[in-house]
Amino acid sequence: MKVRIIPHQRASASWNLALEEALFLRAKQDLLDGKEVQPIVKLYSFSKPSVVLGYMQKLSEIDYNFCKEVNVDVTMRTTGGGSVYLGKNDLQYSLILPTDYSKELLRRINTSIVHSLQDVGFSPQLKIQNDHPVIRMDNKSFVFDAERRFKNLLLHHGTTLIDDYDYDYMPRALKATEKEIHNLQSGNLWLKHHSEVREKALIKAFEKNLPEDSSVIKKGFTNEEIKLAEKLHKNFYTNKEAFSDGKKKFGICYLPTTVYNMELYAEKE
Repeated sequence: MKVRIIPHQRASASWNLALEEALFLRAKQDLLDGKEVQPIVKLYSFSKPSVVLGYMQKLSEIDYNFCKEVNVDVTMRTTGGGSVYLGKNDLQYSLILPTDYSKELLRRINTSIVHSLQDVGFSPQLKIQNDHPVIRMDNKSFVFDAERRFKNLLLHHGTTLIDDYDYDYMPRALKATEKEIHNLQSGNLWLKHHSEVREKALIKAFEKNLPEDSSVIKKGFTNEEIKLAEKLHKNFYTNKEAFSDGKKKFGICYLPTTVYNMELYAEKE
């Protein structure tokens, strides 16, 4: 079966995540109906800096009112883990796969990302951290991921840090302590600190490598997917009341001191 690639889209974090969940829910229904589930690769970026909470994370762990004051979007994803502040130029990726999770699958996904970055001139490596294959460069973190699982259906998504030019509001937005700020600045890297990044070339490299040598078909969103995304966008992704119901305390998700364990960042249905 061909892998469906959805062309890169720059839009709000809430809309992009609503589209992503619409794809997952349609795939889930196909699975329940006994239909074949098509693998999907979706690449996207946010239209402005955004704070994304982990699923059911306490809203009080971020400064929601400050975010609204300075025009930083706030939304919540359907995968676990903590809050993350992401800039306009950071590249998001999402995979919907008809398969069970395994560390071998994680290795394959991250190897594809390594190859993508090598194609545009970077030299990342796969390293084993807490028995998981993770991506590092100069011994620093810059790729972060999480999952949602249903039977043998997997939503695996993540971000690649590209540029922190619009991260001025991050410390206050995430209520980061001085120690956390130091850890973020010293333990993570943004690719543009290393060398210039051409967005179109990077997107093309991800589109080439993430399907893992499968044949691909480029296809945008169907009307049905858009309608479902609009409903999700209204009822969840832009609904502060949905965020306020959160009971889980996760903290900041991309602190280098956080122990990496995919089981902690996977929502299972």
